[in-house]
Amino acid sequence: MRYPVTYLRLLARAMRLDDDGLARLVEGTALRVEDLTRLDGEVSEVDYQRIVARALSMDPRPDLALAVASRLPVTAHGPLGVLLSASPTLGDAWAALERFHSLRVPGVQLQRAFTRDALILTLTVADPESPVGRFCLEATALCILGGFDLVLGYRLREAQIRFGYAAPAHADRYATYFSSPVSFASGPTCIQVPLRLLQQPNLLADPGAWEAAVQACEALTAQRDSSSRWSERITRLLQQNPGQRWQLAALAEHWGMSSRTLMRYLKSEGTSYQDLLDQVLSQQARVLLERADHTVESVALSLGYQDATAFRRAHKRWFGTAPRQGSSPGE
Repeated sequence: MRYPVTYLRLLARAMRLDDDGLARLVEGTALRVEDLTRLDGEVSEVDYQRIVARALSMDPRPDLALAVASRLPVTAHGPLGVLLSASPTLGDAWAALERFHSLRVPGVQLQRAFTRDALILTLTVADPESPVGRFCLEATALCILGGFDLVLGYRLREAQIRFGYAAPAHADRYATYFSSPVSFASGPTCIQVPLRLLQQPNLLADPGAWEAAVQACEALTAQRDSSSRWSERITRLLQQNPGQRWQLAALAEHWGMSSRTLMRYLKSEGTSYQDLLDQVLSQQARVLLERADHTVESVALSLGYQDATAFRRAHKRWFGTAPRQGSSPGE
């Protein structure tokens, strides 16, 4: 998993580091100070997390993530930023974000769900209780809201932002950055947006720029996938298409090969399609079941099961217990 150096460069700039500070920031990683200036530079996930952790230890501001994210221009997000700014509607902007967000923030997973009157975007990281995990959740949530503000043409006050961790010491600072109300320790981190806003037209919509940005994102995705393990490609595809139950034959056809060939590739990586599918679905189920606005039946439908019985059997196989809405698996 690779991250663009862009965000680290902007982080260093926000910290106003001198040469010694920059050297300390990247110490112990494969990144050199001069690499921060490369526009197309990338860094591994491990080194990205090390640098963010180092930044948090060097900068005393508890709201560092929010301070940095609030200053990110749309151009910092590359062609994905162009997609957001040129999208026809807010719904199109979200679809683009859901499809291509891993080009910019591969360590943060986005999951979509609908209620009767709201779109709910759930943000998941590997360790949401760690300082680096919280940094990524805070920064990503604020960037998403900033993109929505750009499309709507005003600061969105009708959303609800819920962070899954307890209120931090700087909780009072969140109101400075978020126009919509923020709460803590209320299930997984998510953003809830009124459904009626999805058809809101973008006054700055640009069909030509939109199409060019889509093609640029598709090219970057293809370039990234060509150097990825097959298990990583399949996992990304499943995560980016929640609710769509891909059969192995359909996946193989998607990449222009036979099912037998794809199975052989996965076996050489020490896994199988069923293992990957179970990993993604169980993670998505865990997140959805913690939300008060979901029932076991609605979670089953969200994950692509035709009935709750099949989902209950799968849940029993994953966690050893039957699913219960409003609690973590196994409780």
